[in-house]
Formats: sequence, C-alpha cells, structure tokens
Amino acid sequence: MATQDTAVQQRPGQRRYVYGGYKGKGNPSEREKILHLLDEYRCTEGFVAEYLPKWIEVSPHVGLKGGLHMIQQREAAHARVMAARLRALGEVPRATIPAERREREIPFFGSAERSDVEKLQVLANLFGDPNEFLKPVTDLIEQIQEDQQSKELLRAIMDDERASIKWLVEMYQTLSATKAAAQ
Repeated sequence: MATQDTAVQQRPGQRRYVYGGYKGKGNPSEREKILHLLDEYRCTEGFVAEYLPKWIEVSPHVGLKGGLHMIQQREAAHARVMAARLRALGEVPRATIPAERREREIPFFGSAERSDVEKLQVLANLFGDPNEFLKPVTDLIEQIQEDQQSKELLRAIMDDERASIKWLVEMYQTLSATKAAAQ
C-alpha cells in the first residue's frame, strides 16, 4: 500500500504506482534493482505503518479502526522484513520519506476534521486498478531469476497488498453508500 508520492495531492487522471521504479546507474543488475526496490518500498511501508495509528486514533468508526489496525500491522511487518532482507544482502536501509511529504500526509490522515470517507476516497482513487498500481513491483518480481528468496518475499507482500487494497476500496464503497443514504 505504499506510494512514492503523496496520495493527498493526486490530480485526476494522474497514474500512480506503488513503486516508482529503479533510479540509479544505467543497465542495473538484478541485485541492484532488488536492493533499490527493497529499500524504497521498505521506507514507504514503514511510513504508512507510522501514520495509520494517527488515523485510527481519530476515526469514529469502530469497524474501520479494526481493518486499519490489521493493515497497519501488515505494513509494519513488510517494512521489518524488507529491512532484514536488505541487511541479509549486505546493505543497510537508506531511503527516507521527504519532509514535505510527511508534513502533508501525517496531518491529513491524522486529522479529525477530515472524514473517514474523504481519506478512503483519496486511497481508492490512488489505487485505481490494483493490478496497474502494483505493476512496477510485479513486473520486477517476474524478472527475478537469481534471488529466489527476495522474489518470494515480494510475491507474498503483493498478496497482502491486494488484500489491503480490496478491503480499503470496499470500506470506502460501504461508508460512501451509508453517507449518501443519510443525506
């Protein structure tokens, strides 16, 4: 469920992905691509795990809180597992979330003035077609030939991501319908 840029500032029609792709030297090795993905994705998963408790704290909807708690635990686990894999490959986590992104997203998702429906809508719009959203990672997974441990770790994370996206979109639809019926 991680994103490279803030969902809060997404413009209509703008395509977003869970991972922005390899950034580094030309013609990277499989190892370099995997290390980059593990570090960047670890960073964003950890960030989501950091701001979800702030949303849970201000949400008035107990059902939403339960699902968000489960997703927060998954995101934190993903970040820990990817950091451990990076270290096992002889690297250290380096990627960080830019301060401006932190300053936008933490207050947005932690705000009691923003409704749960509004927050869920931002995420539902961000995800769009989940397969497209996850495509940069799934494409890299398909290319991995040598590092089968990282490949299967990432495949398992993608299964979790699909479950989280499905739940968030369904909760958005449910709460939107409830809100519309009440008006």
